[in-house]
Amino acid sequence: MLELLTGAAVDLAVSAARHGEGLFETIRVRGGEAVRLEAHLARLAAGAAFLGLDGPPGAGPVRAFLAAAGCGELAHGTLRLLAVDGRLHVLLEDRVPAAPARPAAALSRQVRRFSGNPLNRFKTLSYLENRLLAREAASRGLFEAIAPNERGRLTDGARTSLFMVSGGELLTPPVADGALPGIARRALLEAGLAREAGLAPGDLDRAEGILVCNALRGAMPLAEWEGRALDDGHPLLREAAAVLD
Repeated sequence: MLELLTGAAVDLAVSAARHGEGLFETIRVRGGEAVRLEAHLARLAAGAAFLGLDGPPGAGPVRAFLAAAGCGELAHGTLRLLAVDGRLHVLLEDRVPAAPARPAAALSRQVRRFSGNPLNRFKTLSYLENRLLAREAASRGLFEAIAPNERGRLTDGARTSLFMVSGGELLTPPVADGALPGIARRALLEAGLAREAGLAPGDLDRAEGILVCNALRGAMPLAEWEGRALDDGHPLLREAAAVLD
């Protein structure tokens, strides 16, 4: 079992982190509690099993450790878990990155995800593909760039899951196409508010509304897609935001 400790110092001369062999989770803290901690730990455990690493402790021991580390004192904050070298590093911050007021997104011109890559299913330290997506978005003045897969199907962004409104439904790309099984994404699916569907870029051009979301910032309805203004007040988008809030 991974050993819990605070701080994230690793010796890169010997650490598996230098080869990207490790996992992480980023979790919102609200009212002193780590939101959806069980779901994050379950994904971390699945990733550890796939990589052949020790698994994390259960939610009870992790909550007790977090309480001793001062998590209960945070009204709002960010919890980062880093699993590497047999340890589960715990980092707490007393802030949550602000969501943009009017987020814009577009299709990536530089990155394609391979739908058959098993690492798409986990938050691993092999994260360069997503870093490149984030840099592309920033260079184009966007909040997010959405990666297509090798068949041109949509997946997700550098740090968010993708949803679109079409025909009165909220749709999201399937994990089989290369989308990360995000924790916020899972919450919307389990609430019965959304379903998986294979999506192409042209589908977003006809969408009634689009949102991106993650566990830290919640739902972020897009104000623009590929320069086209969107209705960011669609009832389904507001309902999704309420579920994630």
